Order: sequence, then structure tokens, then C-alpha cells
Amino acid sequence: MNYIIIVGATQALLALGILLKNKKNNRQHDNILSYLLAAIFLHLAITFILNVFWPNSKIHQQFNTFIALAYPGLLWCYMSYLEHRGKPIDILLAMFPSMCALVGYFWIAAYVINRSGELPPFIKMYNSISGYAYTILYIHYPLKILARIEKIPMFWKLEKRMIKLAACLFLLIGLAFLFITSCAQLFDISTYFSFIHLWFRVFIYSILVIICISIIYVKVSSFLYIHMYQQEELNEPNSADNLKDSIAIIGDMPTYLSAAENEKNTSVDYAGILENVENLMTQHKVFLDPNLTLESLAARAGVSRHHLSETLNQYKEKSFYQYVNEYRIMEVVSLMDKYRSRGENINILSLAFQAGFHSKSSFNQYFKKVQGCTPSAYLKEKPYYNLLNT
Repeated sequence: MNYIIIVGATQALLALGILLKNKKNNRQHDNILSYLLAAIFLHLAITFILNVFWPNSKIHQQFNTFIALAYPGLLWCYMSYLEHRGKPIDILLAMFPSMCALVGYFWIAAYVINRSGELPPFIKMYNSISGYAYTILYIHYPLKILARIEKIPMFWKLEKRMIKLAACLFLLIGLAFLFITSCAQLFDISTYFSFIHLWFRVFIYSILVIICISIIYVKVSSFLYIHMYQQEELNEPNSADNLKDSIAIIGDMPTYLSAAENEKNTSVDYAGILENVENLMTQHKVFLDPNLTLESLAARAGVSRHHLSETLNQYKEKSFYQYVNEYRIMEVVSLMDKYRSRGENINILSLAFQAGFHSKSSFNQYFKKVQGCTPSAYLKEKPYYNLLNT
């Protein structure tokens, strides 16, 4: 068990070091993650010290820690801040059960020190109350997280997976607490208490190791993405439709690459950028402009070209041209349906140009990709309308 504990403490310290190394660029959700990692490290370090120096002491074998009560609440706060919904009061509420248990924890510790290792009579009450708190918190918060996890923007894809994994693991702990508590109420398990307690601790420490490793994976991946994103974007093959703008980007490469410095500015509101761009696309239909480029759309949105490209890639998982041309396809489909309902003649190529496309080949390519069929096949579902194909 000590091996698992030291591995977990090391991983927590490593993950905390990665976050603190970039502290000046951290946002509030990174700070909350730092609190969680610091709590895990403190928990495991104290446990390791107790196991090594006082291996036969009853106090750490029959004494629930106060620190772990904060884990699920801090995970909830981390997710809330990713959604831009977090408030300082959320952090206080997440820490409140742990702070209350802290009082009882040190009260009992002081009693044990003053009585030369004698356990106080009220330790059972402390363990009982803290046990119920563990059960409630480790079921309540994970269920809340799993209910809202899909609302996290795609920009936080890796963080989203990590949160989901941690929530599921915390839920397992909560259900295990519930099962053990129920068995203790229904049956006499005192004979097996030491065995159950030992393996339950191993189970919890193993889960903490997995969570720390997943956090390291997310932060290292984010670091690598920041430094490799530009090169990947420049190496991405261009279609005939975006060749003109690609040449413009390459010609402006020094300015574009300098925007990499802005990537480190973690105060950028990517969700706000996306909301602004979505408004331009839906309300103002800027995609109808056949000369619309990444740079011109960024200018209308009031952001840098790099941040717009980053937002579309992460939130929508699309390049600029994929994003814009899908709006154009939706516009063409809407016009097709309107004219078809009126029984009017439909000139497909005319609608494509009207929606902002430059060429027939590009239009056909995106139409099939978005709708799953060719424009002609889409219209032939109702063949009695006059179809003027091109």
C-alpha cells in the first residue's frame, strides 16, 4: 500500500509542479485544480508518514481524514469555472465540509497527544458523521458533474474527459461508502473490519493515482498543443476553395506566427468569441460574402485571426472553411426547400453562388459532406418539381 501512496503523492506533486510552473498564465479553473492536487498530495504524504513512522498506531487506522471531503466539491468548482459559471462562493461551499471536519480532526489529535495515544470516546461519533458526509458528497457531486458534463464547450475536450473520469471514480468511492455503511448497519462486520478498511484504503489511493496521472496527461497535452498547433495548421492540406486565402496566410506568416504569443494569454474568452461569431453568421449572414476570409471575419468579430482559428478548431472541431461552408450549405438547403414548397424552378448553381460559394466543385464537395448526398439527389426526393440542374 505504501508503494501506491508514494506513487500517488509523487504524481500529485508532479502535476502541481506543472501547474505552478505556468502560474502567471493560469486562470481560476487552473488554480482550483492546484488546490485539488495540493490536497491530494497533503493527504497521501501524511498517510505515508504515519504508515512509515507509526505503522502499528491505531489512530490512523481508525481515523477518517478531513482532507478528502473536499475532492468532489473542488472537481465541481473546476468544471463550473470551465463553463464560466463558477463563483467564489462555490469554492467556499466545496471546502466547508472539510473545514468542519478539520476542527474535529485536530481536536481528536490533541486528545491523543495529551493522553499518550489513548483514543477519545467521541472518535466513533466523528468517524460516523464523517463517513456519512463522505457518502453524501461522493455521490451528490459526481452525479451533478455527470449531469452537466456535456455542456462543457468542446474547446475543453481533454479537460472534459478528465473530469468525467474523475467523477466516475469519485462516484465509485461514494457507492462503496454507501455499501460498507449499509452492511455495518445490517450485519456485524467487526471481524472483517481491518481487512475491509485496508483494501478500501488501497482502492481509494489507487483512484487518486489514476486521477493525478489523468491531470498530468491533460496539462502536458495542452502544453504540447500550444507549441505544435501552428505547425500542424500550416501543414494541413488546402482545398481548391481556400487556396487563395492560404496564400494570403503564408504571405503574412510572420504576423500570424507572432500571434502564438497570444496563445499563452489564458484570459482570452474563447466562449465569448464563438458566441460573437455565431451571431455574425446567424443574424447577419456574413457567410453570404464570397470574399469572406478568416482575417475579415476576425476583424468583424473584433479578435485576432489566430484566436478565431483556435476557437473554431477547438470549440467546433472545424477549420475556418469547414465552418463557413457548412453555413452556406444550410442556406442553400433552406432556399431549395423554400422554392420546392412553392413549386418554383430551382437552379442549383445559382443558389450556390448566392450562398457565397466560389465554384461548383467546392459546393458539391461540401454539400455531399454535410447532407450525405448530392444536390440533385436531395431534390429528386420530390421529382415533380422543375429541376434546372447544372
